[in-house]
Amino acid sequence: MPHKKETAALDPVQRSLFNAVFLNAQEPMLVLDRELSVLQVNNSALKLLGWTAQDLSGKTASALVLQKDLAEFSEMTELAARKGVVRNCRFYMLTAAKSIVRLFLTAQALKDEAGEVNGFCLYLSPVSPDEWSSLKDPHVFKNAARKLGRLTSIGQLTSMFAHDIKNPLHVILSTSELLRAQEGLTEQTKTGAELIERNARRASKIVKTLLDFSRSGMCRLEPYSVADAAEYALELIDSSLKAAKVRVEKKLENAPKVFLDPHYMHSVIYNLLNNAAQALEGAADGCVTISSGWLESEKEVFLTISDNGPGLEPAMLENLFQPFFTTKDSGTGLGLYLARQIMDEHGGRIIVASSPEGGAMVSLRFKKTV
Repeated sequence: MPHKKETAALDPVQRSLFNAVFLNAQEPMLVLDRELSVLQVNNSALKLLGWTAQDLSGKTASALVLQKDLAEFSEMTELAARKGVVRNCRFYMLTAAKSIVRLFLTAQALKDEAGEVNGFCLYLSPVSPDEWSSLKDPHVFKNAARKLGRLTSIGQLTSMFAHDIKNPLHVILSTSELLRAQEGLTEQTKTGAELIERNARRASKIVKTLLDFSRSGMCRLEPYSVADAAEYALELIDSSLKAAKVRVEKKLENAPKVFLDPHYMHSVIYNLLNNAAQALEGAADGCVTISSGWLESEKEVFLTISDNGPGLEPAMLENLFQPFFTTKDSGTGLGLYLARQIMDEHGGRIIVASSPEGGAMVSLRFKKTV
């Protein structure tokens, strides 16, 4: 928000213009002074970052970006002071809740009548996961806004189509159930009705997964322990593992907290545990091992889930991350595909391996430590 003294000095036309081009603009914007303290912030930026105008006013750059990024942030503004403007710099920015959002920052120098730089206007553009993970250059990324808009449209179309498909699927599923309940059906008719029902249920799972993913938007990252995330997912799946007579070994060691979205990560870990349990169906001594810790050589926090099942064939390993690829009749084929997308958004990676002796291993690796 602008300072009261400044707004009082504006005549009605100037105030209306200020409100239209800055205060109520759709693009989030911040104005900093030469010492990188917040002077003004528009409503879109407040909504994006979760701050109130009073709380954000006077905050320094240290309240806006990660400590490790302060030097780079200062360099960006100094470059803007020399060049006039620096466009589309890739940064994390802190919210009021101390989570982080990914942004492209454009910094424009503000000059007085003598040409001296007395502040900066920052334009904030939220970044989609695919754009963030694909970037190699930490600064310039042309046409980011256009591509982000296109990706948003695709997400909206996905949600719309999923909604439209859900209703006819429900009709197909209900009709197949009614058909199976009728007496005097031939074996061929029963088999056909079961096939329709089984595939309709699988399609319904796919639609539900797409709807959940399209609703969620970008991850909201916050400091969190991967061991705590693992414990939470284990609690959710505990009864299923006991019913399947699968033993669990935990090797959760101390490690730095990482920036992650707990909601997303609980879902990823749960699905990986469920995949491991399904691989152990019928095994005499099925065991799932979940471990976490710090890899000093790679400067990464890891969370690894492994099993002593039959393992994976090379051909399966090549296709695991393809959407809708599955070896299970009831599977959607989206679990690992979405897991990789989520890990990309977290700035991490996912590794899958299997040995000739049997057993499979999935490891989640995180670099963004607190």
